[in-house]
Amino acid sequence: MGEINKYGIGFWIGGGVYSLINLIMNYKQAPHDSILLYNYLILAVAIVGFTLNLILLKNSGK
Repeated sequence: MGEINKYGIGFWIGGGVYSLINLIMNYKQAPHDSILLYNYLILAVAIVGFTLNLILLKNSGK
């Protein structure tokens, strides 16, 4: 149980949403350009989230 909580609930919800949207896009046979654009958007959001988490982690250590 400790391992699943190691990353936090946001990590698991984000992974689930990402997988669900990819599954739907693949089921609907979305064009490759749409899937690629979606993946770039998810990457940008992940980078912003990672940066905010680093800032919060740094501030909580003070």
